[in-house]
Amino acid sequence: MPKPKSRGNKQGSVFYRTDRKCWQVQIVIGWKLPTEEGKHLIPIKKTFSGYKTKKDALTALNKILHGESPTNNKSSLNDVFVSWQKFYKSRVTLKTMKGYEQAYAYFAPLKFRLIATITASELQDCMDKCDKGKRTHQMMKVTAGLIWAYAFDTGLVQKDVTENLYIGKHEQKPREPLSPHDIELIKNAIGKIEYADYVYCMCYLGFRPGEFLEIKKSQVATEIIDDELVYYIVEGKKTAAGINRSVIVPKQILSIIIERLGAEETEYLFPFYYRHRTTKELIEIRMMTVNYFERSVFKPMMAKLGITGKVPYSARHSYADKLKRAEGDIRDKAALIGHSSYSFTQIQYQSSPLEDKKIVTDSIK
Repeated sequence: MPKPKSRGNKQGSVFYRTDRKCWQVQIVIGWKLPTEEGKHLIPIKKTFSGYKTKKDALTALNKILHGESPTNNKSSLNDVFVSWQKFYKSRVTLKTMKGYEQAYAYFAPLKFRLIATITASELQDCMDKCDKGKRTHQMMKVTAGLIWAYAFDTGLVQKDVTENLYIGKHEQKPREPLSPHDIELIKNAIGKIEYADYVYCMCYLGFRPGEFLEIKKSQVATEIIDDELVYYIVEGKKTAAGINRSVIVPKQILSIIIERLGAEETEYLFPFYYRHRTTKELIEIRMMTVNYFERSVFKPMMAKLGITGKVPYSARHSYADKLKRAEGDIRDKAALIGHSSYSFTQIQYQSSPLEDKKIVTDSIK
């Protein structure tokens, strides 16, 4: 941290914090006795932080020296975010709150600024510099809106500056499905490349990557249908298609699912086996994050297999393609994929019996 430049006795100091990217004001508010004899009195200092320019800091210093409050409130953006988070977390799921946290991270250059001094153009600048897709920009705008609404309701800001934030124009990048040839390569890699069985299962279950990695063994159930023991997975989350979506396990991956159920050391069906980098000794088993799966599992695997232009979501599109070609009612296919209006149907989702879904999955190739 830079050392404040002196402005003369009892006149205070202003200085720039490079780590926080803002100006600060520092004044001496008292003195305390030294711990050793012969030493001078030790000053007691108070710091005010979050000013955008040196001029703003000098103006605040002048107010302080004349006995005025430097600002109506001393809450930084980060102070308000933490307070809002505690207030709002009981209203949403942990996953939703995680999404807000990730979106908020892109406003990091402003986090130590006083929220009352932040302008719409500065928030927009953070959004413009974010190189992520449309969904991330939407979440940034929503997150900023929730924070400023809370700040306004609690009297910390005089107006909401987030209303006209522009998320930008984003080209919709088509997600190509994994081709039958790609899927066959992945199948042949099982036992040779770690987690190849995970990607193969994704192609036959149709879950979104986040949903897939969060599946617990307790979500796997069985039922006798036409004298046959059928395994199915209850997704159990609210989607556009409703809640408690049930996906039947097709015969192509049934043996893998049964084997995964037998891994007693973990509650997750598709966990992350954390190993020592050098010795490969198993250290911990936990849920795998979507970011790790994409960065350290999926992309390296695709590179090894010579598969290009695919992302984890491609497995879900492969499942959708299989459903299109499968037998059965279009409503049952919509129920399996978990969409109220997917590419192969415009019919509103209705609950489908397992027996009807089985007709579809039995004909999947």
